[in-house]
Amino acid sequence: MMKEIFVSLDENDLERLKGWFHSTSENEAVRSAIAYLLNNKVYRDLLELEGKIQWEGNLDEMREERL
Repeated sequence: MMKEIFVSLDENDLERLKGWFHSTSENEAVRSAIAYLLNNKVYRDLLELEGKIQWEGNLDEMREERL
């Protein structure tokens, strides 16, 4: 589901975004930037869990069950 909003952005910033994300439109550039920020946040949150979760299991066994 998409929601339409209106924001005011600096033209130079918008052009930089378009260049960074190789976007042809302003909407595409803004959507790409938001997706990039959200994905990086999720990645950083996952990295914070490193070493905090105990893994119990055998990946080889789990893979055999799928085949």
